[in-house]
Amino acid sequence: MAHLFDLKWRVRPCKRYSPVYEKNDVIVWEPNEVIYKVDDVPSCAYLIIEGAVMLYTREGLQLNQIGSNEILGETSLLLEKNRTVTAISGSTGAQAKRIPARYFTELTTRDKVVAALIRKVQYRLIDSNLQSNNLAVNLDRITELVEMQVDKLDPEDPTVIELLDRLKAVHQKVVFARDIIAYPQITDDDAESDQKNVGEIG
Repeated sequence: MAHLFDLKWRVRPCKRYSPVYEKNDVIVWEPNEVIYKVDDVPSCAYLIIEGAVMLYTREGLQLNQIGSNEILGETSLLLEKNRTVTAISGSTGAQAKRIPARYFTELTTRDKVVAALIRKVQYRLIDSNLQSNNLAVNLDRITELVEMQVDKLDPEDPTVIELLDRLKAVHQKVVFARDIIAYPQITDDDAESDQKNVGEIG
């Protein structure tokens, strides 16, 4: 069934994981490239120096955008958890510098109070993301229910008009990219094979 509110769906032509292009300590991601996915094991964080990175929940809800001079991927390292979101470079790509895991370990070891405050903020961020995702999923279901009954509704009824207008307005702000959750995780063998295919870089 076609959705009433087409703006809800946004297809991103994402690339699967690929060997990291890195030169002079700067990582370069092409447009719409998968950086990491939900449940990946973190190895580092990133300081974005150019471009943007979009974050998505497990279900594909677009959360927010990370831009220049912002840090990407620190939550998993600070809380010692697997990735809780999927990160994909923006339409113009992105560049970043690595922040090794030991930086965060040393940071939290030096000051226990600061470490506790940081962890508290990060847990609140995760909780906020979960709430946003749950609300969006419920809204998606409400829309489906409305669609099932739309033929029975009176299009001239002011209440019906308001209902449809409000749903459309909300969906303009809620973006799902469900296709991103289907991208497979690249294996070490795949990465080695791909690296041989593209040849030595730089």
